[in-house]
Amino acid sequence: MTACLFGTYDREHSANRLLRRALADGGFGVEELHEALWEDTRYKGTRYFGGRSIAVLARRWTAAAGRLAGAWRRRGGAPPLVVVGFGGQLDVLLAARVCRPRAGLVFAPLVSLTETLVEDRAVFRAGGVRARLVTALDRAAWRAADLTLADTVAHADYFRGLGAPPERVAAWHFGVEPEFLTSTTRAPVPRRVLFYGRYLPLHGIDTIIAAAARLRERADVVLIGDGPERPRMQTLAARLGVAVTWRDEVPLAALPGELAAASVVLGVFGTGRKAAMVVPNKVYQAAAAGCALVTGDGPALREVLDPGVHCLACAPGDADALAAAVGRLLDDAPLAARLGAAARAHVLQHFGPVQVATHLAGVLAAKLGLRPEGRAA
Repeated sequence: MTACLFGTYDREHSANRLLRRALADGGFGVEELHEALWEDTRYKGTRYFGGRSIAVLARRWTAAAGRLAGAWRRRGGAPPLVVVGFGGQLDVLLAARVCRPRAGLVFAPLVSLTETLVEDRAVFRAGGVRARLVTALDRAAWRAADLTLADTVAHADYFRGLGAPPERVAAWHFGVEPEFLTSTTRAPVPRRVLFYGRYLPLHGIDTIIAAAARLRERADVVLIGDGPERPRMQTLAARLGVAVTWRDEVPLAALPGELAAASVVLGVFGTGRKAAMVVPNKVYQAAAAGCALVTGDGPALREVLDPGVHCLACAPGDADALAAAVGRLLDDAPLAARLGAAARAHVLQHFGPVQVATHLAGVLAAKLGLRPEGRAA
């Protein structure tokens, strides 16, 4: 059976690359009907969601939707499983209307617009008209899909609580990207503590800076990346007198080397609900690379890693606890090595490419009665 990835979804986002790979590894023939739109602006701040920008994006999406509908009409072959990935709330509504006949419609959003734009980033005021509109769009997308894939059980429960049909939601962990599967023998740099990311509220960079202020010369904290929160974080570090190394984003291919050079790798420490419901890519990556990992505790993390066995976890937003956990790993190299080795073995056994592809195929068979070869379950 063919799986057709459809829409204006962010094609190069890690969630969509992992989804595409899992479908192919699970035995589905994969094709794409895609129109680039959201990738044009990497960091989507408040202005991106302002009235003028939204009007321009609406015109561009409408034109893209017309091209996608035409491409669907021209495609031949048996009805495919239509799949819409991260960034595709509008695409699901389009697919539900134009992608007929089809074997099924699956939506893998990674996150809702509500938690991202209202709860986490506060782009739209909670209870306001725009906040209600994005929640209505989330609900419409979930109801249009035959199946919505959530990245964790905790996230699946949130989707249901926000209005997704309970029987049409299933958890599927995205797992590890192939770039991080190969082990490295490079020795870590003593005292180097690494964070990388896009400086989003869920990352809790302020907690990292506050922990660095407590650690002082015990740790060399390196932060790689860029994003809307970076200028404010640099101001905070300067005010606290923290000597943090700020580096710009590096290519994906360079990240395994950065991980190998770190004595400790940091996950996310945000205090919002979103941080507790997701397992960020960087957590999977650090675990697969065999790094000593410290991250914020929460229900989603415990679906994937066992704190104390595979990593150290601290309460979100607790700079004292974070500093203590980092200091413990820096002072106890055997513990750091043991946690890293256990995390790598665990993640490769349960969340490697074969495992996530098999799980996805099983979910599609159980929920939709679809198998790659087209036999009913």
